[in-house]
Amino acid sequence: MEPFSDDGQRTARRAGRAAAALAFCAWALIAVGALVRANGAGLSCPDWPLCTGRLVPAFDARIALEWGHRLLAGSLSLGIAALAAALLRRNELRARFAARLALLFALLGTQVALGGLTVLLGLAPWTVTAHLCTGNLLALALAWLARDLFAAARAEEPVHSHLSPGGARLLVAVTGLVALQIVLGGMVSSHSAGLACAAFPTCNGDSLAPTLRGLVGLHVIHRLNAYAVALGCALLAWQLRNAGPVARLAWTALRLVLVQIAVGAANVLLQLPVEITALHSALASAIALSVGLALRESLLAARAAHESVEAHAVERHALGGAR
Repeated sequence: MEPFSDDGQRTARRAGRAAAALAFCAWALIAVGALVRANGAGLSCPDWPLCTGRLVPAFDARIALEWGHRLLAGSLSLGIAALAAALLRRNELRARFAARLALLFALLGTQVALGGLTVLLGLAPWTVTAHLCTGNLLALALAWLARDLFAAARAEEPVHSHLSPGGARLLVAVTGLVALQIVLGGMVSSHSAGLACAAFPTCNGDSLAPTLRGLVGLHVIHRLNAYAVALGCALLAWQLRNAGPVARLAWTALRLVLVQIAVGAANVLLQLPVEITALHSALASAIALSVGLALRESLLAARAAHESVEAHAVERHALGGAR
């Protein structure tokens, strides 16, 4: 790609910082949403988009928590709109990032609609789970955009990771497992199955997996997939240990997964304390961000390798014609 002008690079750098801040805000919103659920405050504002019929309601602790969650979500929406306006003002940035901004607004609109449905449908499990998954996708899309903007602001060529085909396939598999774990976590939370297995590491003192049916089965599948994520991240970190930037993200994901398993165990053994429940959701989102950004590095490496092969082919063709 052609490098940006000096003004374009400065704008991309500032926009990258803004996108990174918005990604952090989206991640924090997931943690606050977990606090809302854990405190039973999801329907403290029983209507939407107002709260008890008012823009600014009379507050108690639960209403303040839910209203604060909505306020943070509204601030994130305004921030994304401001970021889009800054990028679309410059032709060179608009040409490269317009499609990405359209995706961001699609995710944002979906997330807003799901937030409203979650309230209006009385915390229906499918809306709660979809709301969580879309929130994680939005945070990842913002973090991905931030990395791309920082890359665009650099005049020199970035250093790409070096992935073997097997390493790339393993990364895709781990990404799928992490995505599944986010879905399962949302289902466990929305179906109130957090204590369906009230012991750890066994389930209710029987075995690791006494059944795969009902709420106990849902909790068991969530645990088993967590172990698969941990194993996959361990293999990935080892496989990609010399793979440049993607290796750092793989090791970060592995460390977060190991902490997450400990936090999940504490969540069960201490019977779902609010703070640990919120930490559990925040760590899950951080793992998804790490693995998602590792996937970005993998795609960039594949594209760079493809462009290198094409460049060598053109060069050989030119040399052959010269002879």
